[in-house]
Amino acid sequence: MAVYAVVDSLDIDDLKFAVRVSSRRRTIGITVHRTGALTVALPVRCSLRTAEAAVRAKLPWVRRKLAEMEHLSQLAPPKKYVDGELFPYLGRRYRLSFVSSGDGQRTAAVRHGRSGRPGGVQLRRGRFELEVELAHEARTHMIAWYTTRGQRWIEGRLAHYAAQLGVAPTAVRVRDMGQRWGSCSARGRVSFHWRILAFPPSIIDYVIVHELAHLRELNHSRAFWGLVETVLPDYRRRKTWLAREGHAAP
Repeated sequence: MAVYAVVDSLDIDDLKFAVRVSSRRRTIGITVHRTGALTVALPVRCSLRTAEAAVRAKLPWVRRKLAEMEHLSQLAPPKKYVDGELFPYLGRRYRLSFVSSGDGQRTAAVRHGRSGRPGGVQLRRGRFELEVELAHEARTHMIAWYTTRGQRWIEGRLAHYAAQLGVAPTAVRVRDMGQRWGSCSARGRVSFHWRILAFPPSIIDYVIVHELAHLRELNHSRAFWGLVETVLPDYRRRKTWLAREGHAAP
């Protein structure tokens, strides 16, 4: 009798894989996250023996990806969110500049979300401006800016591609998604990581089309990639760029 995978993780040699079981899956999928974390996604009623065999067969690939991730992490140290640091937006880089508000009441309004600006950050004169009084919370305010700006920008692009694919997502969200650039739920909700706003528009478009295509094909089958290709004939180039350069996102 088969023993089905009801465990939270699989230990294969010296590697630990978090286990995710989904009724939407028909095949076994392995993900190597940017942090080096490992996930194996299984169909319902997949046996442990089958899961372990599939993971072992992919171990050489997993180890190569882990080595690549370690190399990329050394190329892009974490942001410090300090004055003068460069931050990417839509493929271009802008310097963060702490400026004096000259008005204590206005600073308080920004802190409590009443300024009309997302998180107190402005992109103007070719730089990100944040009032110096809020410098100790620079990371929070920058993320709020990316998230708010991203919601508007992505919704506009998404409408364009949804029409081409003949799909209608039920909701669109921009948020922190951990190690994923985007996701599509069984209920038709699509979500995107605020970090993708750092990428050139062509790469953001690829992430958007990728998730929208999942509204018709809930896997990464040939049919799925064929659907993506009908909208983005050069999707392979964009996909390769994302794999190589995505580490540079803030």
